[in-house]
Amino acid sequence: MPTLYVVATPIGNLGDMSPRAIETLKSVSLIAAEDTRVTQKLLSVFDIHTPLTSCHEHNERHKGAQIVERMLAEDIDVAVTTDAGTPCISDPGSLLVHAAVEAGITVLAVPGPTAMASALSVSGMEISEFTFYGFLPRQKNELREKLLDMARHSKIAVIHESPHRVIDLLTVLAETLPGTFVSASCDLTKKFEQTTRGNAAEVLASLKNNPKADKGEYCIALRWDESEIPAAEQPKSELSLEAQLFDGIIRGLSLRESMEELVAAGERKNAVKAAGLKVKGMLAEEE
Repeated sequence: MPTLYVVATPIGNLGDMSPRAIETLKSVSLIAAEDTRVTQKLLSVFDIHTPLTSCHEHNERHKGAQIVERMLAEDIDVAVTTDAGTPCISDPGSLLVHAAVEAGITVLAVPGPTAMASALSVSGMEISEFTFYGFLPRQKNELREKLLDMARHSKIAVIHESPHRVIDLLTVLAETLPGTFVSASCDLTKKFEQTTRGNAAEVLASLKNNPKADKGEYCIALRWDESEIPAAEQPKSELSLEAQLFDGIIRGLSLRESMEELVAAGERKNAVKAAGLKVKGMLAEEE
């Protein structure tokens, strides 16, 4: 039975390429690479001559199925790599792995560099649990709502961000949850690796004052200030206003109190008043 190897590669420093990763890439019959040009440069450094085939986000669904079919037909081992770091973690590879698992093929990890773990390890935070979110929405309103949702559902969040959008991200964060502790790592494992720590406004100011802030990819850890996280808005009931008024009465409220409760919850005063008159009439008919 063939084996699919999920092989982590350096995120910037070639010295992080493990001996096992090198041996695995030499021993397999085929390497499924996110970008064959990028992976070919890596292979050349380590004198690896294994054939390559592309397997990226735009072709992975059908290409993954083809690779699995070939593995079974020819009984060959295959390795999957991405341009940097660990495949399947906010990178291509998961569809190929899924297809291999469904076909009964053994899938093994060849662990190594990953930006997420590296950024957390230098954040200075005490980490017992965290949530990884990958890349966030670009539109300001969507980004704001996503940050609020993250704050409500995670203790520490880890995200990726483009150097061209990191200022926009931190601006929205500073406006929405200013007390958030931020550890923003750039160029991890590279010569000019830098991690900036502080609250959202402090890190934003630091990056704005850094003329090279837009030169490298970011991996950012966020620890929320629980005191400034607003409660989630409760969805409006799908029941009619009349039904909600009756519900209040069943709970022991007077009709007036039930109406006041709905207005306080955000319902339009005139609509509640009209519903109240209907309910009052219904109650009178029952007497």
